[in-house]
Amino acid sequence: MSGRRPAPPAEPGEEGFTIVEVVVAFAITALAMIAAIEVSGAVAMGVRRVEAARVASDEAEGVVLARFAAGPPQAGVERGTFSDGSAWTLRIADAAPAMGLGRVPPLWLVRLSRGPVEGRPIYTTLVPGEIRE
Repeated sequence: MSGRRPAPPAEPGEEGFTIVEVVVAFAITALAMIAAIEVSGAVAMGVRRVEAARVASDEAEGVVLARFAAGPPQAGVERGTFSDGSAWTLRIADAAPAMGLGRVPPLWLVRLSRGPVEGRPIYTTLVPGEIRE
């Protein structure tokens, strides 16, 4: 003989899970899965929004740098389109007079916004100008 003992006989009613317990366990698991899917969907949507904002900001900075590389800035408005086809508006203004500064070089307020008319700025910066003689 092998020395193993047979398992003690199960008592009535303790042979496993009842159908109600199994259904409740599946229901709890299903609810947890639904919640996890909703959270992952919300996170994915947030990541897409952040990535779109990053791309827009990066392109806006590129537009401003290209404009300044093309020559000295002048006050005015320029329009164009981003790589996704949406319109942008670049507004350049001398901020020095508005700040009450006297005879100083121009201080260019550069604001790039999304849309054909000035909307919410995507990129804003101040750039010092050349000294005037």
